[in-house]
Amino acid sequence: MITGRTRVFGLVGHPVRHSLSPAMHNELFRRKRIDAIYVALDVPPARADGVADAIRTLALAGVNLTVPFKERVVPGLDRLSESARLAGAVNVVLREDGGLVGHNTDGEGYVRALVEEMGVLPEGRRAIVLGAGGTGRAVSAALAAHGAVEVHLLNRTEARANSACEALSAAYPRTRFTAGPLTTPAFGAAAPGADIVVNCTSGDATPSVAALDLRGLARGAVWTDANYWMADPPQLVACAARGVRIQRGIGMLMHQGALSFALFTEVAVDIDTIRGVLDIGGW
Repeated sequence: MITGRTRVFGLVGHPVRHSLSPAMHNELFRRKRIDAIYVALDVPPARADGVADAIRTLALAGVNLTVPFKERVVPGLDRLSESARLAGAVNVVLREDGGLVGHNTDGEGYVRALVEEMGVLPEGRRAIVLGAGGTGRAVSAALAAHGAVEVHLLNRTEARANSACEALSAAYPRTRFTAGPLTTPAFGAAAPGADIVVNCTSGDATPSVAALDLRGLARGAVWTDANYWMADPPQLVACAARGVRIQRGIGMLMHQGALSFALFTEVAVDIDTIRGVLDIGGW
């Protein structure tokens, strides 16, 4: 029963109607007997600067953030966790000690899904990350934190990729970071020897990703598409034809969701429980 004491959590993004997060968190609240609800909040991107103030004004207990708010909310927060600072973006905001604190569970969620689903540890691996936004930076940071030796960050705006690589290189000096444009020549130069490719671009970059030439990728490499909601993500058919292993983004969603839930409630939840909540088999 929802009462005046029920804590309210939400997902802030645009669009968000496709999201599985409300179903996941609300069922977890029910199973764990936690007095809370989780709602989808579709916010116009032009209102991004007001999101942090809205969380304060409405006394929301916490929110997840998705495109295009992960980076734009940062100036309005009081503190950042180390994972959020390194990513330059947040996907979780919590009310803590009277202030708003930004966290990032995307990167760690991705790595956990990579290990669980594909049996691939980042240590010693070479990766290509497509997209230098909040998700791409979070994934790049997590790969480095788990021992990747090389991360190539490709973005439509190369200056943004350069900026991300500079920040990440300072934090992870043992990982070689390089930046480039999201083009076939840049991808082709990075592809030989790459063990992992992660598409972290938003939907409007689909034509750029679809245009990439995959011939340099070795059989057995892993291609992950973080956009779990896309019915037909670019390049998956081409990957299968080349013997490149495919990972959809639903595993990353589940793992980052488990980490988010623990931040929201201080209650741990295992991934099999989340898989059951979402009624997802074969992952």
